[in-house]
Amino acid sequence: MKSGYCYWSVCDGAYGAMMEYCIRSARQAGVFKEFHVLTDRPLEGCACYDAYQFEKEHGLFKLHYLKVGMSRLNFDYFVWLDADTAFVSNPIDLLSPLGKSPIHVPLELNLWALSEDRFWKGVSTLRLRELMREQGIANQVYLCSSAFWIVHHDAIDTVYNLALGFWHKAKEAGLVLDVAAPLGYAMQILCANPERHLLENHPDLWAGDDAGHFGGLLPDGKPWTWHHPLRPDAIEIRPALIHLPLMKHRLASLGNEMR
Repeated sequence: MKSGYCYWSVCDGAYGAMMEYCIRSARQAGVFKEFHVLTDRPLEGCACYDAYQFEKEHGLFKLHYLKVGMSRLNFDYFVWLDADTAFVSNPIDLLSPLGKSPIHVPLELNLWALSEDRFWKGVSTLRLRELMREQGIANQVYLCSSAFWIVHHDAIDTVYNLALGFWHKAKEAGLVLDVAAPLGYAMQILCANPERHLLENHPDLWAGDDAGHFGGLLPDGKPWTWHHPLRPDAIEIRPALIHLPLMKHRLASLGNEMR
């Protein structure tokens, strides 16, 4: 097995152009790790595999392709990136947040600290918190994204089974979840110290711009103030990777210009 890690993703249509821009930004930042992408057409700068047709609803394809695709590749770790991600610098010691955990998903919001119910992606945060408690999380309960996460090769089946099992338990309870919650659940079950995975503990690695800090401008590598839409506080960060969900059209356009 190859030591180290590779980046991977699944994308089709306009997301393919975004992925090409993501890879280009990585190379410009001095990142030369391999990218492995399941897609509907050849993409530049990466190893491509046929994604066939896949169901995008709820994002569960990320788990399915992890199990049937990445488990066949010879790397120790697999780093998922949403296509609408940009590199602004080369991540330093990208695997360090794992510690002894087989999975890292940046934790963004402490659900246990919420004093009143809020809805996130159509789901009650208090009901989600209660369900995670019912399903075995004994520590603080956290919310996360699924735009960036790392998993060890040997933990793929365990993560898949935990995450899908939780998703189905939630569905039985009347909650239809985005894949992020099951991923966060799997990590919080598997790791002894969830606080190690808090986004603010790794301010130089990754963040998502769900709040639209950058507007229509590409990140320039300068420090910026991040906050989760459900958090009252803000954090000063300077991450190497930034998820830009509000700039999909711009990133796709930049990717198409490369062709």
